[in-house]
Amino acid sequence: MENLSQEQITEKAIIYSALMLHDDEIKVTSEKIQNVLKSANIPFESYMVDMYVRFFENNEIGNLISSGGSVGTVTAEPSTADKEEEEEPEPEPEPESESESDDDMFGGGLFD
Repeated sequence: MENLSQEQITEKAIIYSALMLHDDEIKVTSEKIQNVLKSANIPFESYMVDMYVRFFENNEIGNLISSGGSVGTVTAEPSTADKEEEEEPEPEPEPESESESDDDMFGGGLFD
């Protein structure tokens, strides 16, 4: 960690604190993260903690872990539902019977 700036160390410490709280099934709050950082003697700015807490409130930590940390990624592969729709052939329209015309069905042509 010698190559990291103090800000990067603080960011990592905030994230690790949130992960620890989540792992212990404790609600992630600004106060709790600040307590962890103080206990570890990590200098921090309260606005950074608040910023990360707001992020974690809007993004479930468990979902972030299972998705590899990506938020709102777009995939190039179509979903399996899209693939299934593409594979289903569209039903072919039934051919009209030659014996019945529109004229017969409605009682005569327009200009009869």
